[in-house]
Amino acid sequence: MANIVRALCLVIMVSVSGCSSDSAKRTAYETMQNIRQRDCLKDMSSDCEKRESYEDYERKRKELDTSE
Repeated sequence: MANIVRALCLVIMVSVSGCSSDSAKRTAYETMQNIRQRDCLKDMSSDCEKRESYEDYERKRKELDTSE
């Protein structure tokens, strides 16, 4: 149920924002990062991933696209 609520909130944020596609992608990515970090901290896990910036994510994604 919580995942459905998260997904719905994400869709609403992107729909209402009226931003460019890059801004919408950035917002969605950062929202998902925040949710993952919150869940990790809530579980008191000692192996929480370091948050990756959207720019780093895009750079790695483009590198993978060009290597195919």
